[in-house]
Amino acid sequence: MIGKHIRHIKRYQEIVAVLVKYGFGYIVKDVGLFHLLSLPKQIISDFSGTGNEQKSIGQRIRSMLEELGPTFIKLGQLLSLRTDILPEQIAEAMRELQDHVTPIDPQTVKKRISEEFGKPVEELFSRFDENCLAAASIAQAHYAVLKTGEEVAVKIRRPDIETVIENDIEILWDLASLVEKRYEWARTYQISDIVEEFSLAIRSEMDYIMEARTTEKLHDFFNNNDTIVIPKVYREFSTQRVLTLDYIHGYKYSELVSGPPEGIDNKVICERLVRSFLDQALICGIFHGDPHPGNLFFFSGNKIGYIDFGQVGHLNDAMKRDFGDLIIGLMKGNTEMLFRTISSMTNMPDDLNERHFKADLDVLREKYYRLPFKDVHIGKVIHDIFEVTKKHHISIPKNYTLLGKALITLEGLITRLDRNINILELAEPYGQRLLIKRLNPSELSKKFLLNGYDIVENSMHIPSLLRKTLTHLYKGKTRVEMKLPQLEFLLAKVDRAANRISFSIMLLSFSIILSCIIIGETFGSRSLLSNVPVLGIAVTVVLFMFMIVLLSIFRSGRF
Repeated sequence: MIGKHIRHIKRYQEIVAVLVKYGFGYIVKDVGLFHLLSLPKQIISDFSGTGNEQKSIGQRIRSMLEELGPTFIKLGQLLSLRTDILPEQIAEAMRELQDHVTPIDPQTVKKRISEEFGKPVEELFSRFDENCLAAASIAQAHYAVLKTGEEVAVKIRRPDIETVIENDIEILWDLASLVEKRYEWARTYQISDIVEEFSLAIRSEMDYIMEARTTEKLHDFFNNNDTIVIPKVYREFSTQRVLTLDYIHGYKYSELVSGPPEGIDNKVICERLVRSFLDQALICGIFHGDPHPGNLFFFSGNKIGYIDFGQVGHLNDAMKRDFGDLIIGLMKGNTEMLFRTISSMTNMPDDLNERHFKADLDVLREKYYRLPFKDVHIGKVIHDIFEVTKKHHISIPKNYTLLGKALITLEGLITRLDRNINILELAEPYGQRLLIKRLNPSELSKKFLLNGYDIVENSMHIPSLLRKTLTHLYKGKTRVEMKLPQLEFLLAKVDRAANRISFSIMLLSFSIILSCIIIGETFGSRSLLSNVPVLGIAVTVVLFMFMIVLLSIFRSGRF
C-alpha cells in the first residue's frame, strides 16, 4: 500500500481533495488518508459530514465522480445499476453522469490509426471525416468510407486512457480495502467485489477485440431475421484499440415519439423491440446492456438497428432458468419457489434471517399474485425485488442487475411509443418455452447424469480429504483463522490517544524546562553566560521542537 501511495501520490491527493470538497471529508479522516491533504486544507476543511448541504447527496456524488474523470464516471454508471445496494435517489442521480470531454484532435486520431495498421489513413479509407460522430471519455467515433465503397463507423480509443484507468483501478482497490476495514456496511456489500466487477467490466469495454466478437455473435444470431439490424464488423480494419463496423443511419427514437415517419408503426416497433431483446437474453444468452435511444435506430418496414455493444450482459442456461422461475414464482404466489430462486441467483449472507426474509417475500408475492400481466410493470417488479434483497443485504450478480436495468430502460421507451404494450405479456411465451425445455426428458436425463457424475466424482475425493484432515489434527497443524475487522480502527483510536498523551507530556516538560530557566535567570548567580540571551535561545529551541512534534502528530490525522 505504501508503494502505491508513493507511486500515485499526486492522484491520491487529487481524489482526497475532491472527496473533502464535496462533503465526504469524514471518510478521508476515518480511513486514515487525512495526511494526504495539504496543511491549509487540513485546517480549514470540514470533516464532520454535516456541511455542504446545498445539494442532495446524490447530486454531490455525481458531481464528484464527474470531476474525478473517466474511471470514476464509469464506476458511477456501473453503480447506477446496483439499486440492490444503493438508495434509488442516489442511483437515479448517477444515471445522469455525463462525459464532459473534448474530442481528440484529428491529427492525433489519424496518428493513432496509422500506428495500429502501419499505414496512413488515406491508404486505408477513401474518405475519413475529421469531425467525430460522438466523443466519450474512453473513445470517439468517426464516419469513413472504405476503398471498396462500404460506409463505416470507426471507433478509436483515446490515447493513454489505459494508463489512467489502470492507475485509478489500483487506487480503487486500495480505497476499497481501507473502507471495508472501517465500515460495517462496506463489508456487508463487499465493496472489493464491486471493484473487481468494475475492473473486469471497464477492461472489457476498452478491448475492442472482445466487443467485435460480441457484435459478431449477435450479428450471426439475427442473420436470418429481416427486422433486426446488427452492424457487420470489419476485422481487417479492427484491433484492440480501433473498431470498424457498418455505419448505421436511420430514424432516431425522438422522431418516432414526435410522430412515426412513413412506413413505421410504433406498436409493431415496440413489440419487435421487446421480442428482439428477449431473444438476445433468453435464447442467445448475450444481450445489449444499454439499449437507450442513442444506441437504437429505426427504418421503414419497422426494422430496428442496435449499435454499440461495449456493455453487454451474459446469461447461461441456469441464469435463464432462474430468471424465469422468479417471474413464475411471483405470478403463482409461491413463496418457497421465490426463496429457492433468489438463493440460487444471489449471494446470500451467512447471517440471513430466513424467517424475516420469507415474510417480506410473502408481502411481495401478495402484491402480484393473480394480477393480470397487462397490469404488471416490469420496472416496478424489479424495483420491489431489489428493495427486498437490499433490506436483507443480499448481493445480486452484475448480469441480473444489468438485465433489470435494460428491461426498465426498454419499458420506458415503449411506454412513450405505445402505452398498451406490456413486457411481461410478451415475455410469457419465453417463460413457457423455458419451462417446457426444462421438463423435456432428454434435458432431465442429461441433468440427472451430470449430477450423478458430480456425486461420484466428489465421493472419490472424500477419503483422501478425511485422511489429510486427521493427519493435520494428529500433528497439531490445524490452523484457526480469526477475522477482527475492527482491529485497525481500535488501533487507530489507541494511536490517537497515545499521540494526545505524548503531546501533553511534552507540553508539561517544556513548561518545566522554561520555568527552570526563568528561575535560574532571575535568582541565579552571575557567570560567563550572563551576557548570553539564554532565555531567548531556550524559548526559541523549545518552540521549534514543540512545532515539530505538533506538526508530526497533526499530519498523522490521529490527534
